[in-house]
Amino acid sequence: MFKKSSLLGRHFKFAGIILGFGFYAGVHAECPCETQDQTSLRVAYENSVAEQSRLLADAAGGSSSSGDNSSAGADVSSFSNPPKYLDPTLPVEERIDDLLPRMTLAEKVVQLCDDWGSKGIPRLKVPAMLKTEGLHGQSYSTGATIFPMPIEMASTFDTNLIYQVGETTAVEAKAANLRATWAPVLNLARDARWGRVEETYGEDPWLASRMGVAWIEGFQGQDMIAVVKHFAGHGEPLGGRDSNDVGLSERTLRETELIPFRAAVEEAHAGGIMAAYSTWEGTPDNASIELLQNILREEWGFDGFVVSDCGGPENFLNKQSTVTNLEQACQLAIRVGVDNECGDAFKKDLVAAVHDGLLKESDLDPNVRRILRAKFKLGLFENPGSPNMVWDKLPVYDTPEHRAIAREVAVEGFVLLKNARHLLPLSKDIKTIAVIGPNADIAQTGDYSAKASDGQLVTVLQGVKSHVSTGTKVLFARGCDILSQDTSGFAEAIDAARQADAVILVVGDNSGSSGGKATTGENNDGATLEIPGVQRELIKQIQATGKPVVLVLVNGKPFTLAWEAENIPAILETWYPGEAGGDATADLIFGDRNPSGRLPITFPRNVGQLPLRYDYLPSGRGYNYYDLPFTPQYRFGYGLSYTTFKYSNLAAQVNDDGSVTVSADVENTGDRDGDEVAQLYVTDVYTSVITPVIEQKGFRRVSLKKGEKQSVTFNLTPYQLSFLNAGMARVVEPGRFRIHVGGVSPEPPAGSDHHKELIAFRDSAQGVSGDFAITQKYQADFVYTVSLPDTIHKDEVFPATVTVKNQGNLLDVADVKLYGNTLLATHRFEIAPGETRIYTFKVTLAKTGPQTLTTIIGEKAVANLVQVSEPAVKSHVRPGGLPKPVGLARN
Repeated sequence: MFKKSSLLGRHFKFAGIILGFGFYAGVHAECPCETQDQTSLRVAYENSVAEQSRLLADAAGGSSSSGDNSSAGADVSSFSNPPKYLDPTLPVEERIDDLLPRMTLAEKVVQLCDDWGSKGIPRLKVPAMLKTEGLHGQSYSTGATIFPMPIEMASTFDTNLIYQVGETTAVEAKAANLRATWAPVLNLARDARWGRVEETYGEDPWLASRMGVAWIEGFQGQDMIAVVKHFAGHGEPLGGRDSNDVGLSERTLRETELIPFRAAVEEAHAGGIMAAYSTWEGTPDNASIELLQNILREEWGFDGFVVSDCGGPENFLNKQSTVTNLEQACQLAIRVGVDNECGDAFKKDLVAAVHDGLLKESDLDPNVRRILRAKFKLGLFENPGSPNMVWDKLPVYDTPEHRAIAREVAVEGFVLLKNARHLLPLSKDIKTIAVIGPNADIAQTGDYSAKASDGQLVTVLQGVKSHVSTGTKVLFARGCDILSQDTSGFAEAIDAARQADAVILVVGDNSGSSGGKATTGENNDGATLEIPGVQRELIKQIQATGKPVVLVLVNGKPFTLAWEAENIPAILETWYPGEAGGDATADLIFGDRNPSGRLPITFPRNVGQLPLRYDYLPSGRGYNYYDLPFTPQYRFGYGLSYTTFKYSNLAAQVNDDGSVTVSADVENTGDRDGDEVAQLYVTDVYTSVITPVIEQKGFRRVSLKKGEKQSVTFNLTPYQLSFLNAGMARVVEPGRFRIHVGGVSPEPPAGSDHHKELIAFRDSAQGVSGDFAITQKYQADFVYTVSLPDTIHKDEVFPATVTVKNQGNLLDVADVKLYGNTLLATHRFEIAPGETRIYTFKVTLAKTGPQTLTTIIGEKAVANLVQVSEPAVKSHVRPGGLPKPVGLARN
């Protein structure tokens, strides 16, 4: 029976230790990750350092709860011989085996509590592993490079550039004694109302996975750890409201939201995962065996550590009402494998959960092991560095090279939405130009931004002034505030516009980093996608002057732009463009660079269309509303250039291994050099279950001189062409596939019927479409054997070893189930064609005599008759030192 614990601040006296974490009745301490103000963050950190020093001193005076190891609590300097765990020549797991018994319970809890990372233990020379938020730069700092937000990184469709962003972020973080970062965000922005769209790489699984892998490889290539977030299903909340469960099916989760995380684990080998605030199948993600054990660790083989999103286990009690006290929350989180908790639950109640019998101290050891393993792999035991992070500006921050990367991301990530009558680029010799709008002289940087140094941020107004000729007169008027209803500044803005030869009108959102009420960002979701405040009225008033208007959008998520698309001649989407956004905006407006960004998310005409994505499913009836088409204002992958392109010579070759090589020619048919983003989309025309009308499966950014033609080539694997059938087995069914290579996603066809058959490019300036056929089926075929010991004793643990081989031609998940009279245990793993995997279950049987053990994988079953006898020496005690395995059951 659970013991209900107080929700007030608590002190535990246990094993000679007093743990006090300074929490007050009725006050929920804000987690550092939720605090955007850098000054407050720094104060919180400095207070934490002082408190942690006291706690570690208390912890060192305690002993292990088992009381069977005399070295627990002893200082490492008192050991007669250097301990094995400090010997770098030994295997990591052997070193951990030696260290764990030396740690007190309190010291183990310290390792499992996030306090700007995992703290060190001076008594044992266990180093700290400090972390930062690295979403778009090293945010726990002053003066670190501030890159554009990830939604703009995705707009570049440039994996090489995003690799450099990850690498640069690591270099700057490492200089501040930080070795891990909570980034990148690999959730898909499947509802544009969600405030955290700005943190994502957009709506598409393929694009997000490619951007994520590139960033992680760049970051971890500097001997750092990327903690990927938020696992899983976090980007498709009900009504766009953060962490509100929309009820995603397993099929939807596996075919969309899980794809980038799987790539991060299996391709980029991410060292950490953050569990999301969300729930799936009725269970909070931080308590989900299915997500954190079955999928993450068993199927994908993840061997890193899991952190909670801040307060995640506390939310079991405070928000989701799935436990009655925080001790239960600790029990659930520890058992599913949350290894590092950001928040209060572990600090306040984990020791009590052990003391009250909900957990044994040994239950914490696997979690502690994973934290220690990360520290060993980073080489921190040999080179611990400083235990404190550096908040002040460092020489390595924002170097000219790093600043150039930030500017390049902005330039490549800006998306030209409209350019009627070739208004852009403007001449630098224009006589008079008006720069107007509430975001014209503010640098909006987005959530999780570093504190900028003086002069680090460049506004649009500053960028314009530095780009135009000395004879150009630059006028400025704010016009209005972002959220205010005050129109008293309109007159000044209209007067400036009337004096000008052209107007650059800068409007949009307010990010949390700029002060005032945020309109986007974490926990700032929007019910509409309207431009905030009276900004749209300002746009209309400026347009009414008759002067040419270049509308510059500064925002964290899409706006509905039906009026603007109809009435404004030039529209440039710049998202939150980072420190060099003003210069990058001027680079494009005045023609120093040619726009090449593409939309990583669909722009709807009206919020009532949401959710609206390019990879839509075929309808069982119709698509349109009576008062609005279902098609978007701007499609996924869309973006204009100052030049033009043409696609031709599409070809597809099906290879002997089932892969498909796709190629097409891209030609620059305009009068300027430019970059084109060639995108590959696939339609599986006839499938046994519903699949999307189109899915992106590749992209290539190519630079073309005017008149130049290049061939772009893509390779499609059978896995990329596969889907989950009605039995949730992964298959490629024989049949016809449509391919589309172009500079934007294909436009949905008219009408209600045959969308898969009819979707195609019809203008070579946009792309080309064609077909290929797959003539054989691709599917895994698992064959397996089960090995059992000759002698099995009642109530004694014995091994049941399953050897599985995939004799098929497609990778899939083998879901192994072991039955006696009931289900005894399960395990899953992905197995590639020709690969063999072995797993040993540890089980007990409670009855004597002949019994049947049945192993099932899919539709195949193997039965083994076993004889269970009484033990030679009757005992009801589990063999000493043998841990209870996951899935251990009694028959």
